[in-house]
Amino acid sequence: MAKLSELVEKIDSVAQEGNRKKALLMLDKLLEKVPGNRQLLSRKAKYEKEYNYEKRIISLEEKYGIASE
Repeated sequence: MAKLSELVEKIDSVAQEGNRKKALLMLDKLLEKVPGNRQLLSRKAKYEKEYNYEKRIISLEEKYGIASE
């Protein structure tokens, strides 16, 4: 199994690429194996917040007809 730090780096890179949903799924899988890890829980909360903002922006763009690029 890969080191925890390597997995966290991979999750961070996925999130930085803009795929927060995938990063959240990866974090959930990792939290199943390492439950209660504070760093992972705080990352998950951060990415959930960013993902919710992203979904909100997309829905507002659709509502007002603004094309995102």
